[in-house]
Amino acid sequence: MKRLFSILFAALLLCACTASPSVSTSPSQPTAAPTQPVCLSIPDVDGYAGFSDALAAKLLDGTKNQNLSPISVYLALAMTAEGASGQTQADMLKLLGCSSLEELRGVCGTMLETLSVDTEDSTLQIADSLWMADRGDALAFKDGYRQTLADAYRSEANTVRFGTKEASGQIADWIRVHTHDKITLSPDDMHFDIDTVAVLINTIYLKDAWRDEFYEGATESGTFAGLDGEQTVDYMHRYDSDSAITKGDGYLRYSLPLLRVGRMVFVLPDEGVTLESLLGSPEKLHTLLNGGESVDAHVDVKLPKFKFQDRIDLCDTLIALGMGRAFDPYCKDFSEMCENKNDIYISKVLQGSFVGVDEKGVEAAAFTMVAMADGAAMPRELPEIDFHLERPFLFAIEGYDGTVLFVGTVAEPTPAE
Repeated sequence: MKRLFSILFAALLLCACTASPSVSTSPSQPTAAPTQPVCLSIPDVDGYAGFSDALAAKLLDGTKNQNLSPISVYLALAMTAEGASGQTQADMLKLLGCSSLEELRGVCGTMLETLSVDTEDSTLQIADSLWMADRGDALAFKDGYRQTLADAYRSEANTVRFGTKEASGQIADWIRVHTHDKITLSPDDMHFDIDTVAVLINTIYLKDAWRDEFYEGATESGTFAGLDGEQTVDYMHRYDSDSAITKGDGYLRYSLPLLRVGRMVFVLPDEGVTLESLLGSPEKLHTLLNGGESVDAHVDVKLPKFKFQDRIDLCDTLIALGMGRAFDPYCKDFSEMCENKNDIYISKVLQGSFVGVDEKGVEAAAFTMVAMADGAAMPRELPEIDFHLERPFLFAIEGYDGTVLFVGTVAEPTPAE
């Protein structure tokens, strides 16, 4: 199967043992049955927050522009876990921080119910779909699996003939519509081999304004101390009186509220402290986003405008986090998906993402795909604190309940035109 890349997406490609050798299952296609499954120790994960910390800590290193939507990966893996059985399912549930499928459905159902926003000026939409190969009586998906996806994940179901441009075009168009034209793909971008059994897609789209917009007339160019040297960027500026800012060990954290979706959080390393040194483990990342001591202050904010796309191959990361069996064609068990197919395994997991920040607000999107184949009052006297994001920093977009929707790092701001 050809690699599937887009502006914004994560893809979990599930193949059977007869899949083409050009499709890698882990780092390389095995030629003989291993004596032990590829499965490393799964970290202690408590629910979605633990999964998000574990995944982001493995991927974000602070040395480049990176953006990840852990919630999109989570929902895609959850739908995949619904079709797993035995130890494969147990491994996936452990990484997803749940003790049972029932608990997992509850977590995902709460996300789908509570995070949705759809107003004239604010949008947060999450959607799921299942695309099944049309092979007549040769392939049958279990009714229980299809019904669970419909009931618990609000997934729609479609039947297509993979390997045709028509099928690729239909899937690309579905993604375009559900990401509000932020992801536009050609049929060639979405090519699937005729061995493809199914494709499951999760999309997330977010667009919201700042609760207090930046005044465009205050935007001016300035210098950003990137890892590859200084660069000139456009800085937005505002002065927030009597605000809460957090001081931690080697960093400052400040949140800018959005109109309805939640907030955008920024973590700025102290002078002389690198972002890379603050990252490296789930515990460190959790502390950056949740720890420290709150201080009331008048905060002078300088935030660079930026917009970038990212693309991440997640196979090695998920194997390292303990999902090795799901990638192993000899040890996997996805027997709960199809009536007459028991040789399906995950061969690819990809994510692409987009994030843009300007004076008006934030826009971000991603999709996750699972493909399966055979083979103002008078100010108080408070300290003045400069929160000038003039060097590499961490960001997160959170719902008001703290659910991390996107998390990433900016090492070299790119213009948000």
